Amino acid sequence: MEPSNLTMLIEITRTARDAAAGQRARCQLQTDQARAQLETLRGYALDYGRRAQATMSSGCDVAAQNNLRAFNGRLTAAIEAQTLDVARRAHTLAIADEELAQQQRRLTSIETLLARQTDAARQKQARREQKSTDELASGVSADRAHDRTQNATNW
Repeated sequence: MEPSNLTMLIEITRTARDAAAGQRARCQLQTDQARAQLETLRGYALDYGRRAQATMSSGCDVAAQNNLRAFNGRLTAAIEAQTLDVARRAHTLAIADEELAQQQRRLTSIETLLARQTDAARQKQARREQKSTDELASGVSADRAHDRTQNATNW
């Protein structure tokens, strides 16, 4: 593959890698927010549980007890739903991590290929230059030897 094609491919792959990094960052943010919301709900449930227990132990009517239990049930359901949301977002984050890693591996592979091709082209050029230098030196040596032979016969 031509170096210019590889350079273009590198740019395309970098763009894809950067897009994957952006997607991964968004997934990380959403996952962190979902976890924070879950922790808030858990903290609220713990605090609410203590208050409800204190209210019930100090005595309250049946309607108030039913309201406390119903609210606790809704709070528990919200925690379960948020736990599922955190798990879903963590899974999406794992997928985004893998996509980013895959894009980075592609980019590294293409950059390595370009570096190898560039090195091979430099070595080929160096061999050509060395061959040219050797031929030039060989020609100069032959000319000098010929000149010496001519000078020796002219004496």
